[in-house]
Amino acid sequence: MLKPMIYRGTILNPQSSTKCDFYVDGGLVVEKGKILDVGDFAKIAEKFGKQKITDTKSIIIPAFTDIHLHWVQNRVKGSFGGTLLPWLKNYIWPEEAKFAKEKYTDKMARKFSKELQQNGTKNGIIYSSIHKYSTEKAIEDGKKNGNFIIGNVLMDQNSPDYLQVATKKEIELVEYFAKKYKNKYAITPRFAPTCTMELMQKTAKIAKKYGCFIQTHLSENKDEIAWVKALFPDQKSYTEVYLKAGLLGKNTIVGHCIHLSNDELKILAKTGTKIAHCPTSNVALKSGRMPVEKIVKYKIPFALATDIGAGPKLSMLDVMKSYLKIHKKFYKATPIEALYRATLAGAEIMGINSKHGNLNKGKQAEFVMMKKSELKMSDDKNKIIGSFVSSNVKIKIPKI
Repeated sequence: MLKPMIYRGTILNPQSSTKCDFYVDGGLVVEKGKILDVGDFAKIAEKFGKQKITDTKSIIIPAFTDIHLHWVQNRVKGSFGGTLLPWLKNYIWPEEAKFAKEKYTDKMARKFSKELQQNGTKNGIIYSSIHKYSTEKAIEDGKKNGNFIIGNVLMDQNSPDYLQVATKKEIELVEYFAKKYKNKYAITPRFAPTCTMELMQKTAKIAKKYGCFIQTHLSENKDEIAWVKALFPDQKSYTEVYLKAGLLGKNTIVGHCIHLSNDELKILAKTGTKIAHCPTSNVALKSGRMPVEKIVKYKIPFALATDIGAGPKLSMLDVMKSYLKIHKKFYKATPIEALYRATLAGAEIMGINSKHGNLNKGKQAEFVMMKKSELKMSDDKNKIIGSFVSSNVKIKIPKI
């Protein structure tokens, strides 16, 4: 019979954007993949006695949650070619077309799964390609690697011939996935320019029918916004296009949201829509700065994301670093908040926070370890988080 394992180290356990439990010498008790207890090591040792103790000499934090990434762009991440629209045409769409081949898909899936593990990400929301096989492959691999919600991008207009799909066929495929995978599937209009109103409206109804999530991009780039205005002249704003389509709601996550008006922010708040904030991607494509201070003002839930391939790395530590840097002059983001946005906040948006997202008693034992010897230690939790965010520390997910 397996006995509980006690992991000893400095533990940081986020609870909210302003609160993080902190144990300089802490103990995390794990049994059968679940957390039995967490707290000061002295109290843990007294309570659990002579159990097997792993003295990791590490910092222990929850595994990461990445709520916006394109797994089919992983090979070409960091391949920047100007701004959003030229980059899509020259780099991204040709790469995604390769996923029509099963052999290539399988090869890239193995690489992606390995990199996720290396970067400590166990939960997330993922964009796949247009293809049935690549999407099912990602969903099935996601079940093995952690907790992931995945959807095939929808493109029935203004797309290259090799990626554009007839509206009827798109709807049929969405119905198939939605019925089979329910809340592990995300209806995924790539963005308004590549989707007809018919496609968006009909797939939005499918999402409600089967309890699926919805994910898309919103207001990332000014050229993109102008394109949307030209395509949907009857709507006052980009956000109202999605509102008319029925895509907004409590199970919807929109990426970027950089250039929104106050009226658009009010719509997101009223509908309960969530935001995926992708700071490294926004910098890479020169899209602009998401106004975090306004998002917080309107009480719109948001979490951090890598947005590979526009984001250059699968590392949520890199995203946390960027988040703290780019908002410094505009919003008082703290390392504690950055950790929350990279872990528990994403789990809350995914609706899995009762079992995932932090290290509370009763949750799944999903955590990351980093060697203290590689970091500047302190008795200040903000300084410790700042240390591992700004360093090149290696992280490890232990086998439970």
